[in-house]
Amino acid sequence: MSDDPHPGDPESRRFFGDVLTFGWVLPGAIAAGAGLGYIGDRLIGSFPVLTAAFGVLGLAAGLRQIYREAGTLSDEGKGSRK
Repeated sequence: MSDDPHPGDPESRRFFGDVLTFGWVLPGAIAAGAGLGYIGDRLIGSFPVLTAAFGVLGLAAGLRQIYREAGTLSDEGKGSRK
């Protein structure tokens, strides 16, 4: 019997953990962009403009990050197959 309370290949558990982060990347990027836009709007007094613009930029950045992470995970999976 193994001392590991979670049986399974450590690589597959790491892969699963990396995939689970996808759900937090996009909302986090949108929130960060919109938050920075909100702060900028409060400073210059143009409320919805920078919040919306930076929110859209956050969306684009989040989608780009998910695309990059998925590509990296896909490349790692190709290298481990025999």
